[in-house]
Amino acid sequence: MPQCINPEYISGGSSSGSAVAVTKGQVCFSLGTDTAGSGRVPAAFNNLVGYKPTKGWFSAQGMVPACHSLDTISVFTHTAADTVRILPICAAYDAADSYSRERETHGFDFGIAPHFRFAIPRKQQLQFFGNRESERLFNEVIAQMQKLGGEAIEIDFQPFLEAARLLYEGPWIAERYAAIQSFFELHSDQIIAPVHEIIATAKQRSAADTFNGIYQLRRIKQQADRIWTHVDCFLTPTAATIYPIHAVQQDPIRLNTNLGYYTNFMNLLDYAAVAVPAGFQSDGLPFGITLAAAAHQDEPLLHLAHRLQQVYSLPLGATGIALPRNIPLPTTSRSGQVRIAVCGAHLSGLPLNEQLTRRQGRLIISTTTSPDYRLYVLPGEPPQRPGLIRVNKNEQLPSEWKFGSYRYANWAVLSPIFQHR
Repeated sequence: MPQCINPEYISGGSSSGSAVAVTKGQVCFSLGTDTAGSGRVPAAFNNLVGYKPTKGWFSAQGMVPACHSLDTISVFTHTAADTVRILPICAAYDAADSYSRERETHGFDFGIAPHFRFAIPRKQQLQFFGNRESERLFNEVIAQMQKLGGEAIEIDFQPFLEAARLLYEGPWIAERYAAIQSFFELHSDQIIAPVHEIIATAKQRSAADTFNGIYQLRRIKQQADRIWTHVDCFLTPTAATIYPIHAVQQDPIRLNTNLGYYTNFMNLLDYAAVAVPAGFQSDGLPFGITLAAAAHQDEPLLHLAHRLQQVYSLPLGATGIALPRNIPLPTTSRSGQVRIAVCGAHLSGLPLNEQLTRRQGRLIISTTTSPDYRLYVLPGEPPQRPGLIRVNKNEQLPSEWKFGSYRYANWAVLSPIFQHR
């Protein structure tokens, strides 16, 4: 069995201690923090699930801030099902936390749907920093997602990369300085060199720089959010590669920047994300992917993570314990949607279908009725309405009803239709 603990390699970001405790089986779950990826990269490097919720879903009261406007509590677990169990315990509005927010209904649950659409960066924008193993494993994940019913759609990754650069190269570095300002001024000699070098640049930022950065982020987010009009979630590697400890010690800023290639944009753009184990390199080191979606889509993400984890059936962390088969998912919150069956003019391509699609209706399945139903055209002005009637073989219907051109009705089940307010 692959061994995912190699003491010569880094274990992740600032929350890696929490991840190591879970991967070694000391605890069944742990909490971390995630501003730039510390709740996801350690999960990838330790064969774990790492859940970064929608910002504000978990109270940040008592958490030591890095960037208070971006920080989130994160969760490390062995399985996505465990995370789903933990979610309702941790997710609650906290009036004492100025960044807390109420959970919203998630809408279409692409995580359990037989068909869904997922985005991947264009091939020329995928970056593995020379790690051919990561590239091979990521391509295998794409194929597995397609087997689950996913349709892969390549998107322009540039807006996400531009947002990621703002975290350390933009005015948000001043927020990191603000979090430790007193300590930095009094004890700067006690701060390790790479951190000191990064934080010190905050003093060069002006208030105008901050507002210009906010405006720039708003423009970028408008561009990035366009993907949600035609995809349900976003698939990337969690980290492009994994480095030995000595390499990071020699070149910490550049290599950590590489590790944030797929993670640094997430909180700036207000997305939810979950890191999922997705295989092992030939040298036994683990590989993981991240599923991301717009805010409040956490539960569909976890449902999809659960399905993917069941497909891979990897051992739990570094414990050597096999993943239990057919783990049931706990009951979750309401989606805020209804499932309906339609026939006639509401079918795809017909005149009234727009009444569904403009309410974010999603076609789930098309099917046919049993032979003892007939579809009739009812009298009236266009668009003509259907009458779906169950009939006996010799039953006579009103003569003014015209028998439709289809022997069996084509049914479509769509979700969602109405949002609960």
